Amino acid sequence: MSTQSAAKSVGWQHYQTLGQHYDKERPGYPVSAVHEIAARALSLPPSSRRIVDVGCGTGLFTRMLAEALDGSFEICGLEPSSTMIQRAIDVTGAVPSIDFLESSAERLPFSDRTIGVITAAGAAQLFDRTLFYAEVQRVLVENGFLAILQNKRLHETGFFRSFELFLERFVPGYRTGTYADARGGHSVANFEAELASDKRFSSMTVQSWDWPRTFSIDSFEAFAFSTIQLKMARSAHGNDIIMKELQSILSDHCDAAGIINVTYRTELTTAVRTLSN
Repeated sequence: MSTQSAAKSVGWQHYQTLGQHYDKERPGYPVSAVHEIAARALSLPPSSRRIVDVGCGTGLFTRMLAEALDGSFEICGLEPSSTMIQRAIDVTGAVPSIDFLESSAERLPFSDRTIGVITAAGAAQLFDRTLFYAEVQRVLVENGFLAILQNKRLHETGFFRSFELFLERFVPGYRTGTYADARGGHSVANFEAELASDKRFSSMTVQSWDWPRTFSIDSFEAFAFSTIQLKMARSAHGNDIIMKELQSILSDHCDAAGIINVTYRTELTTAVRTLSN
């Protein structure tokens, strides 16, 4: 199984200083993908209706899932960053079906066989997945499932192609197709291959949705400030250089109204906990 294995997962620590920008311009997830997870979750028996959203950040996906499930599940958002989890609590307010806990993905604070669904939206690339998958297998009920959502930039042409080249130039260790990882660097995150080769899981599926997104120059800058990659680039080269380069490619690709049109692909990888012998 090809996963990140680190003594201590450190990639998430970048997010301690990103909370103020994080939930302003994040791309979110297609409603169809959220409803796919919700429909599968609702097929579980009532005794299994507990969901844990691991690496929940400021709770963007957690809230989307809660809305799709309309109070029929207990939902817990887990996040190791204290600043992000506080932001999640503040933004979410008093929603009866949602709780947030400060906790890592590598040690889930739940008893064995007590959770019906575990989700990770835009976060699993930062986990030590060797430890995470073991914890998922431990806490899921029989026939409970894991759902990993990941947004990918379609970067063959246009603005996202230029943005990828910008990242490759200025972010140490970054290459197109890699993600910030548990070690604080960048690596490929192939959830499909990992879960397909793990005998603790079965019925692995992958679905995808392509969807358009419109940014203004200001909104894309706000999004960029919420990413680990831009933080690393600014640390390596200085804010002035990075902002000048970023603004240059933004101006090259925006229309007369300052609008940039891009396409994202959201991939949903799911796997069912294998029945015990």
